[in-house]
Amino acid sequence: MRLGFFRCLVGPLALLVAAAGPAVAEETSLVGTWALDLKASTNVPESQKGVDLTITLSGKEMTITRAVGEKVVGEPLVLTLDGVGRAQNLSGQRANVTAKWLAPEKKFELVVSMPQAGSTFLMVQTVVTEISPTGGTMSRNYLTRKGPEREDRLLVYRRK
Repeated sequence: MRLGFFRCLVGPLALLVAAAGPAVAEETSLVGTWALDLKASTNVPESQKGVDLTITLSGKEMTITRAVGEKVVGEPLVLTLDGVGRAQNLSGQRANVTAKWLAPEKKFELVVSMPQAGSTFLMVQTVVTEISPTGGTMSRNYLTRKGPEREDRLLVYRRK
């Protein structure tokens, strides 16, 4: 009798866990639409305020689209997450862009280096983007260097 009760309890529970597995995996991916949390972020530039990010992934290629409401802002950023540096136009300026996974679909590093007008120094920006274990929060840690100058920034996003 106890064995029958145990089977009745475990069977549906196993089905529920199996069905929830793919849904949980999807929610802990960087893929999705993200809204900036100003209160949790530090050193937020005016150009980022009110801007949502939509991240899509196809193989090693990631696309990050910025939008205010339903209106897309600028050109989408397309990255190949393989650790190979590539020349790319960013905001009308030529840059060297390198992107690689640190943890597949959960954490990646983006390094952008470009010359600065009127300066002998390259501007090098490193951005590490990571999703929280629960999948509801994404953080983007920025370190920007221009010669001896250094600027840190943390942007925190919530899944929409």
